[in-house]
Order: sequence, then C-alpha cells, then structure tokens
Amino acid sequence: MLTVDTRGRQCPEPIIAAKKALAQALEGESFTVLTDNQTSLDNLSRFLKDNRTEFSVRESGGFWTLTITKGAGAVVRQEAEDYCSSGIPHLSKGDFVIAISSDIMGSGNDELGALLMGNFIKAIRDLDHLPSKIVFYNSGVMLGKDDSPVIDHLREIEKMGVSLLLCATCISFYSLAEKIHVGTLSNMFEIAQAMASASNVIKS
Repeated sequence: MLTVDTRGRQCPEPIIAAKKALAQALEGESFTVLTDNQTSLDNLSRFLKDNRTEFSVRESGGFWTLTITKGAGAVVRQEAEDYCSSGIPHLSKGDFVIAISSDIMGSGNDELGALLMGNFIKAIRDLDHLPSKIVFYNSGVMLGKDDSPVIDHLREIEKMGVSLLLCATCISFYSLAEKIHVGTLSNMFEIAQAMASASNVIKS
C-alpha cells in the first residue's frame, strides 16, 4: 500500500500530495497519508469529505495516519489552496511578538507558575491569529529543551510558521547547547530588533 508522508509539511502541501495520490489511484485502491499537524489533519479531512472520498483516521506515536480509499464517487475537483484560507484557525499571523523570559509564569509558587506557563504555550497554539515571532531569553530558553513539558507544543507552533528565537548566550550560560533542537539560536540584537519592529509585544 502506498504511504504518503507529509509530516513536517504545511498546508497546502499535504493536500496537494493527497490529491496527487488520489488522482493516480485506481477505483477501490487504498493508500495512507501521514501527518503530525492537527491543522493539516482537519484540512485533509475537509478536502476528502468534499471530494466524497472514504477515509479513516488513526493516531499513534504523535502523528495521524489517514487510510484513504478511492471510490466511484471521488471527484478530486477542489483546489488544495482553498482549504488553507485565513478563515481556518492558525493560518493567519498577527503583527505581534511574544517575549518569554522565564520557564514559569508570574511570581509566587513555582509549581503553579510552571503549570500556568504550560497552559500559556498551549493557548498560543490555539490562537486564531498567531504571533509572528516568539523570543526566549534568560531561563525562558529552558522551555526549548528536548525534555521540556511544552516542547511538543513549541514544535507544532514552529510548524505553523511562527519563528522561535532563542538567546544563544542564555543557552550557553545554562549549558543547554546539546539539549535544544527547536527554533533558531539568536542574539540580543536580533531579539531587540524583532520586539522593536512589532506593533505589540506581549511579555509573559
């Protein structure tokens, strides 16, 4: 069975790949499409339903597998780009930057602060208008560690097109060079420039 791996790819690429496979498949033939993005899953599902194509979805290992079967009613007429309109959540960005200077949110109880920060990062992922950039400095860079409780959310946000800038000096200070595999290592000039050029800066 043909497998189309679209993990790490943003709309409309997963739909274009699925559309091509559907057009080449014979009637009654099945193939699978892999995606690791909730938005891509939603868009693919809408596209297949609109094209009267049967499919099933299974989640495992942090990604989704769509098993698609080409039937007699499949039309494959809709354009893939039509499913990436700004009316779909997460596909438009606002002119604002989020600045994160700590791995906890607020002051008081650190355990509560860590919980609030996790909820904040998750909430960013679900915004209708995403930030253009998120900058991390001081202990905020710890959120980008491979074992961070929010690392999966940050990777998904990055796949949605948001630039993640992490202070390289801070990463060196906390000896995290081997533990950061998300975003881009940056410097204070670039971070200051990102904040100065934005219409609004939200500080956590």
